[in-house]
Amino acid sequence: MKRSISILLFSLIPAVACAQNSPDDAACQPPAPPSRTLPSTLTLAAQSEPGDRLQLRLQFLAPNGDALRDLLVYVYHTNAAGVYPPIPGAAGCLRFHGALHGWAYPDSAGFVTVHSVRPGSYPRSTEPAHLHVVVQFKGKRGFYVNDVLFEDDPRVTPAVRAAQQAPGGSGIVRATRTSGTWIAERVIHLSPPTR
Repeated sequence: MKRSISILLFSLIPAVACAQNSPDDAACQPPAPPSRTLPSTLTLAAQSEPGDRLQLRLQFLAPNGDALRDLLVYVYHTNAAGVYPPIPGAAGCLRFHGALHGWAYPDSAGFVTVHSVRPGSYPRSTEPAHLHVVVQFKGKRGFYVNDVLFEDDPRVTPAVRAAQQAPGGSGIVRATRTSGTWIAERVIHLSPPTR
């Protein structure tokens, strides 16, 4: 029985080579996670990482409201200074995604909880601060959903808001500060892709 479970989990994590030309190349698949069994909670930044602490809860739901569980979720973002901290010797996508990244499977209610620091905007950029979210259904190619943006970011302009339509719905979240940690939640409605 244990062997069949391992085979099932491995089938959710295809080994995909990635030739990425930029951090946001849509052709890039999520890098393979380091383990076949993953928690629903990600800690991307150590307590020693500079910046304001962030707890982000992402809930993945089917259009009918059922929780999505057989879904590989990959999250990455910049540090508080707006830079992807490099990983020495990194290859493929991780050359661009930096050290603040991780993988998870949603829990029974469809939640993935991310503990990290609040990302900064890219230096000398008008782009809002954001977290990237890539999802991969079993047997399908991974794809980006709209980045998680913060409503209180002055770079979230009317044009940015208008662009937040699909996939997964608007990524703009309201973060509230509680005991020194920014808390935010986003619900993402998804249908399995056809390819």
